[in-house]
Amino acid sequence: MAVDLTVFAQYGVLGIITGTLIMFARGAYQREKDRADRGEAETQRLYQLMLDRVIPALTSATQAAEDSTELLRAMQRERELAAIVDLRRPDRRRPKPDDEEGAS
Repeated sequence: MAVDLTVFAQYGVLGIITGTLIMFARGAYQREKDRADRGEAETQRLYQLMLDRVIPALTSATQAAEDSTELLRAMQRERELAAIVDLRRPDRRRPKPDDEEGAS
């Protein structure tokens, strides 16, 4: 909507200044509105990018961490079982502290 400066011209210099200020204010408002719309579009684009790329990557990273944790647990259990089996073997038994003193 254009401002008709002839309406303000009847008030002289003050009317012209007022009309000019109104035109400037409308132009500044429109620029800020367009800038906000561009910012919102960019925000929406980044949000969609996050949904498309970041969340699946985090999901697969979480799954990899769970798999590695389970693998480490299994390895720990195997080590503990191997240590128990090793201690139970007669040829691998460690001498008791009392046996060492009596042998000397």
